[in-house]
Amino acid sequence: MRTMLATVIRGLRARGLLSAGSVLLTALAIGSAVLGPIFQVAVTSSYLVTRLDEAPNQLTGLTWTFDPSPGTTRTTYDAVQHAVDATDGGPGPYAAPQTSLESVRASALGGIAMLLATPDGGACAHLEVTGACPQQPGEVLMLGGDLRDTHHAIGDTITIDDPLGDVVVVGSYRVPPSAEDYWFDLGRFASTPRRTDERTGVVTPYTPAPFVTVPASFGELPVSAWSVRVDRRLVAPADLTIADIDDAQAAADALPIEQAAEVEGGRLSSTSINDIRAIAAEVRAQQRTAKASIAPAVLSLVLVALALLLRLLMAAADLRLPELALASLRGLSRRQMWALGLSEPITLLLLSVPTGAVVGIGLALGLVRWWLVPGLPLPLPWTAILAGGAVALAAIGVAVLAVGLVLRVSLSEQLTGVRRPRETSRTGLIVQLVLVAAAIAVLVSKLSGGKPGDPDVTDLVLPVLLAVVAGVAATRITAGGATWWTRARRRTRSLASFVAARAISRRQEGTLVILPVTAAIAICVFGAGVYGSAAQWRASVAATAAPAPVVWTSPLPMNRTVALTHTLDPDGRYLMAVSRLNTLGPTYTVADTSRLARVSSWQEQWTPGVPVEQVAAALALKADVPRVTGRRIGITVDQQLESDSDVYVRLRLGVEGDRAHYVFLGPFGAGTSSRAGAAPYCSKGCDLEGMTIGGPAALTAQMKGTLTISGIEVDGTPVTGGIDGAGWVRAPDSSAAEAVTDIRSSGDSLEVDIDSGGDRVIAQLASGALPTALPVVKGVDASTSAQAGSFGSTSSTEFAVDPVITAQSVPFLGPNGLLIDYKMLTTDRTIYEQKSTVYVLARSDAPKSVTQGLQDRGASISTTFAEVQHTLDQGAYALALRLYAVVAVLVLLMALAGLFVSTAVQLPARRRDAAALRVVGVPRGSVMSAVIREFAVVLGGTAVAGLAAGTLAQYVVLRTVTLGYVENLSTPALVAAVDVPRLLLLTAATALVFGTVALASAGLTVRGARGATLRENAR
Repeated sequence: MRTMLATVIRGLRARGLLSAGSVLLTALAIGSAVLGPIFQVAVTSSYLVTRLDEAPNQLTGLTWTFDPSPGTTRTTYDAVQHAVDATDGGPGPYAAPQTSLESVRASALGGIAMLLATPDGGACAHLEVTGACPQQPGEVLMLGGDLRDTHHAIGDTITIDDPLGDVVVVGSYRVPPSAEDYWFDLGRFASTPRRTDERTGVVTPYTPAPFVTVPASFGELPVSAWSVRVDRRLVAPADLTIADIDDAQAAADALPIEQAAEVEGGRLSSTSINDIRAIAAEVRAQQRTAKASIAPAVLSLVLVALALLLRLLMAAADLRLPELALASLRGLSRRQMWALGLSEPITLLLLSVPTGAVVGIGLALGLVRWWLVPGLPLPLPWTAILAGGAVALAAIGVAVLAVGLVLRVSLSEQLTGVRRPRETSRTGLIVQLVLVAAAIAVLVSKLSGGKPGDPDVTDLVLPVLLAVVAGVAATRITAGGATWWTRARRRTRSLASFVAARAISRRQEGTLVILPVTAAIAICVFGAGVYGSAAQWRASVAATAAPAPVVWTSPLPMNRTVALTHTLDPDGRYLMAVSRLNTLGPTYTVADTSRLARVSSWQEQWTPGVPVEQVAAALALKADVPRVTGRRIGITVDQQLESDSDVYVRLRLGVEGDRAHYVFLGPFGAGTSSRAGAAPYCSKGCDLEGMTIGGPAALTAQMKGTLTISGIEVDGTPVTGGIDGAGWVRAPDSSAAEAVTDIRSSGDSLEVDIDSGGDRVIAQLASGALPTALPVVKGVDASTSAQAGSFGSTSSTEFAVDPVITAQSVPFLGPNGLLIDYKMLTTDRTIYEQKSTVYVLARSDAPKSVTQGLQDRGASISTTFAEVQHTLDQGAYALALRLYAVVAVLVLLMALAGLFVSTAVQLPARRRDAAALRVVGVPRGSVMSAVIREFAVVLGGTAVAGLAAGTLAQYVVLRTVTLGYVENLSTPALVAAVDVPRLLLLTAATALVFGTVALASAGLTVRGARGATLRENAR
C-alpha cells in the first residue's frame, strides 16, 4: 500500500501539468453542477422580490374603506383606531395600515370636490407645497394646476355645497413621485376635466384633485360625510419565498367583494384591485422556465469539462505506457493492472470533489451577491448535492474509460511507447452515425415547428448535440483529409505541407483535441448569442411598455394633453403626447410623432434599416396646415358656379387643446367678393384645417362650375402659406368628395372645379395634403380592417389606412397595433376618444419646470423605461440566461486550458520528430512552417466547425423560443437574427488565440529540436 501511494505521488509530480489540468477540469465540472440548482432557486427568489417591489401598490397591496357608525364613533381618532384594529394583522407580508380621511364629494368649481387629510396632520411633509400648510379647520391646499385652471389664487375662498361648506385656499401642492409609498396610489390626486360622450351625451363632471386639509376639518362634519381609507402595502424582504406569496394571496382572497362587513365602530368594505394571484402565477411560470433554461447551460459546461478531462487522462495514461508495460512484465494480474491504472485518476478525483464543491458554492455566492437583490440568502437545495455527486460519478466513468483504452494497447506497443493510428471501431462508427441522425432529426423538428414557446427538451439538447457532431465531423474530416493528402501528394514540392499532413494523419494526439475544443467554441458562440439576443429582446419589450425614459399618465384628453406638452415644451425637446385609440377594427397608438425621434425610446430592431427619423417623416403631413393668428378671419372668392342657391364657405379651425371651431362666411354671389367672420378663439393661433363649400340649407346645394379662392386674411393681413404650400385636397372622408372634380393651386389662388351631378351635395376641402388612406406603422401581427361583431369601440369614426412601414413592435401595443400621427389623424376629422388612456412621454433630462408643470395638471409618473427594463432584467428567466454568459467564458477558458496542456504534453514528441527532420537536412524554417501548418489546419478546422455549429444552434433555437415571459399580445416577438459583428469579433478573437498557440508551439518545437533529442528518453 505504501509502495502504491509513493508510486502515485511520484507519478502525479512527474506529470504535474496534466495533474493540475485534470483537477481543474473536474472541479469545474462538479462546481458547475452544484452551481446550477443553487442559481436556479436564487434567481426565482430574486425575481419574486424585484417583481413585488416594482409592482404598483394597488396590484399587490390591500385597501379598505371604513365608514364610521354615528352611534359609536365620536372623533376621527376613534374612527381611525377602529379601522386599524379591523385591518391590522392577518396572513401575508403586509406593512402596518396607512390611513387617510376622505370626505364625500360635493359640488364646487363647476364640478365635484372632496377633502383629504392624514390623521397625524403631516400631509404637507409628503407634498411639495407652495404657500402655507393648513393649520385650522377649513384651510386647504389645492393642486397647483387646478388653482390656475379655475382662475383662483392663494387666499381665495371656495364655496363647496353642503355638507362640506366653504374652504380657504392657503397654498398649492404637487405630489412628488417619491411619495408613492406614503400615499399608496398617486392616481388619487389626479384632476379630470369635464367630458361629454359625443355618442351618448353622458357628461362626466370636472373633478379637481382632493383639497388637502387638517383632521380637525373632518371633526366639524357629520360622521356620514366622511370615511377612513386604509391601505396596506406588501413588503417584500430579501428572504421572501414563493410560499410566502400563498399567505398574501390568501389574505387578498379573504377580502369581501362589493359588500361591507360589520366591525366594531362601523362598516368595513374592500376597495382593493389586488392582483397578487396573477403575479404569483407569473413568478411560478418564470420559475419553471428558468429551471429549463439553466439545465442546458450547466449540461454543456459539464460535458465540455468531461470531454477535456478524458483527453487529459488519456494523455496521462499514454505517458504511463512504459510504467504499465513494466508492471505487466512483472506479472501483475488484470485486477492489479486496473488498480494501478486507476490509482492516479482516483487520487485526482478525491482532490477535485471538495475543490469543485468550493468552486460551485463560491461561484454561486459571487453571482448571487453581484447580480441578485441585496441580502438574498444563499440557498443550498438537495438537487445541488445530487448533481455534484452525479458529475463525480461521471468523472470516475471517464477515468475508467481512459484507463481501459490504454490497457487495451498491446504489450509491444507499450514497450515501444508509440501509439499507431487506428481505424474507427464499428461501435464508434455506429455512435457517430446515431449522433448525426439525432442532430438531423432535432433540426428538422425545430425548423418545421409551430409558434415560439417555452424551451423544451430539443432546445436543451440541440446546442450540445450540434457541438458534438461538429467536433466529430471536424475530427474525421481533418484526419481523413490529411491521410488523402499524404497518399495523393507524395511528389508535392512543398515539404512543409507534406510533413504537416503526415503528422496530422499519424499523430492522434493532435486531432483528439478537436472534439472538445470545437464543442467549447460552439457552446461559447451559442451562449453569447442567446444572452445577447435575450438582452435585445428585453429592451424591445421594455420600450413597448415604456416607450420613453419616463412615462406619465395624463388625466386630460389627448387634445388637451398635446396642448399641455406644447405649452410646457414648445421646442419639442422633452415631451410627447401619446394615447390609444380603439376602433371597430384596429387599435392605434396615436402619437405626436413630430417629437418621436427626440423623446421616444424607439428600438432599432423594430424597423431594421429604417431610422426613427424616417419613421416620423413617413407618418407626418406632407404639407403645412395654414396657421392663422388673430380675431377675425376672411377670404376672397371669385364665384363662377351654377347653383340653385347662394354659396357659403365654412372654415374649420383647429384650436389646440379645444374642440374644432367653425366660421360661416357668405353669401358669395357671382363674381369676386370678400367676407370675414369673428374668430376670437384664434387670438393665440388656429390651424385652418378645412373648407366646405355649399348652400344655406344644411350647407347643401346643386353646384357646377369653378370657385376660386384668391386670398385668406386674418385681421386684414394675408395669411402666409394660406394657399400656396398648404396642400389643399379633396377631404378624404367626404361623402361628396366626387363633387370636387379638380383642384388647382397657382400662387395665392386656389381654383376648385365642382360638379354635383344634379345631387344636392357639398364640396369639402382639407389642408395638409391629406391622403385618402392615412399612413401608419403596422405591427407585424396587426390587422388594418374592421372586425365584424366588435362592440368595444371608443371611436365611431372609421378611416382607411396605408401601412407604409411594418414594424416588429409599436409603442404600447406591440406587434398587434398600428402607429399613427396625431396631426394626420385629427386634421379635418373629429375623433372621439372616450375611455382612452393618455400618456406623456418624457426624457429623463427634462427640466424641473417642465415636470412640475405636468404635476400641476395632475399627471403622475406611470413607469419608466429603466424600471421596466430592470424588472425584465431581474426576471427569473433573464437572470438564468446570464448564466449563459458565464458558461461562455468558462467553457472557453476550459478549452484554452485543455489546448495548452495538450500542446505542452505533445511537445516532447514533436521535438523528436523535428529533430529527426533536422538530422536529415531539413531546414529550420521548413520544420517550423510544417508545425505552423499542422496547427493551422487542426485549429482552423476546429474554429470553423465550432463557430458554424454555435451559430446554427443559436439561429434555430431563437426561432422557436420566447427567451422570456410573454405577458400578453403586446409583447414583441424575438428577432432570430445572428449578430454578425459579435460573430466576427469572436472569429477574430479565436484566430488570434489559435494563431498565438500555433506560433508559440512551433517556436518551442524548433528551439528544442537537436540531434541529442533523439537520444533522450522522452518518457
